[in-house]
Amino acid sequence: FLRNMLATTLSVACPALAGADERINLSLQVASATPITVPKNFTGLGYEMSSVAMPGLLRPGNRRYVELVRGLGPAGVLRAGGIVANYTRYEPTGVSAFDCRNTVITHRDLEGFGEFLGAIGWRAIWSVNFAQGTLDQAVEEARAVAAVLGPRLLALEIGNEVENYGRSQPFRSPTYGYDDYRREFAQWRAAIAKAIPGAAFAAPDTAQSVEWVEKMAQDARGQVQLLTTHYYRNGQKRGDAEQLLHPDARLENVVERIRAASQQAGVPWRLCEMNSFSGGGRPGVSDTFVATLWTLNIMLYLAQSGCAGVNMETGVNQLGFISSYSPIQDDGHGVNTAGAPYYGMLAFAKAFAGCDQMLPLSGFDARQGVSAYAFGAAGKPRSVVIVNMTPRETRASVSALGMEHASVLRLTAPAADSRSGVTFGGAAVDTNGRWTAQARETIHRGQILTPPMSAVVIRARRE
Repeated sequence: FLRNMLATTLSVACPALAGADERINLSLQVASATPITVPKNFTGLGYEMSSVAMPGLLRPGNRRYVELVRGLGPAGVLRAGGIVANYTRYEPTGVSAFDCRNTVITHRDLEGFGEFLGAIGWRAIWSVNFAQGTLDQAVEEARAVAAVLGPRLLALEIGNEVENYGRSQPFRSPTYGYDDYRREFAQWRAAIAKAIPGAAFAAPDTAQSVEWVEKMAQDARGQVQLLTTHYYRNGQKRGDAEQLLHPDARLENVVERIRAASQQAGVPWRLCEMNSFSGGGRPGVSDTFVATLWTLNIMLYLAQSGCAGVNMETGVNQLGFISSYSPIQDDGHGVNTAGAPYYGMLAFAKAFAGCDQMLPLSGFDARQGVSAYAFGAAGKPRSVVIVNMTPRETRASVSALGMEHASVLRLTAPAADSRSGVTFGGAAVDTNGRWTAQARETIHRGQILTPPMSAVVIRARRE
């Protein structure tokens, strides 16, 4: 599919084979809809609980890793949980273990994780073992986590993908349903809240069930501060590049329903675990430039939809290997680097810097495969992002947005299926985990061209 698309891209880019009428023309304007507030900690990364126990990984001494996370923004959320949380126990003075079916978190692990959060300036969501642990163990662990992380603890999770406990994960009876879960959750939450006054909770943390999120929103009544669920475009074996290049009707339905439930309950919602294809991603797709553009585009779409944040899953997965979709890669010898999806998150971070709103735009049709988004502050556009996931060049007018003179950072790669060579602003992330733009254009007369299979971030000049 990617090779065919590249061939099409070349024919469109060649004047001898395609004329200017092949170009997609946009005239972007701010729509009349109300701006959407985007939380400063919208960006997030998700980890299996085993990552917290890995020696030297999420620690302040891992300077390369610290810089990689810092590059994604000054505020964000790390989630420690995943399926491995169902096989994790807290032993304060025990021996750390990070096996996917036998993870042990010690008090020193917690301290190192807390120091890491301090070094990056982010907060955390922490999951206790609701699947196989006891309530007393959960209270002890939660108390220790709250004491060590302090204000860095955003919320506690009670369980991971809980609607599967009676099915694919045999942690409850086959008839286990929402009412059973809700009774258990209420008991656990009450005990933890008694031990940690003022503790915040994220729930229900479902794999896919929107219905459970809707019911939790109705039942929340101040007991839940964050509604959570997971999202993957598809399973590893069923995923392909074409799916990442087109909107997902299922996600649109999920967003519509959860947004309505969130607004009615007055509780924000977050996709606390998400990425391209579950099971570690699809090699040759999830680790290519297609995934870079998909990552950027889906983060923008979710911010526009009122989502409070996303946690892009990264690192070692529940099967014990480094996921191909990981924004932050690992060579197995403690050397971490920026994977292709990282650059999508990086572009989002640079577009969002200094802004707190997303301003709805008109003048384009996302069904053409080109998306446009505007970040701003006080109702005024500060940056525009155009994502062109088609084999056709796009010309956009941004004059109506006050972008007659602005700087441009381009997100490009040698080819759609490139696993390396991805650059943003003409530069790659260096060996120290840092990025600095090397090619910054300036546009005039408010016109910008976006080549096929690429994206641009346009930043207005400060007055």
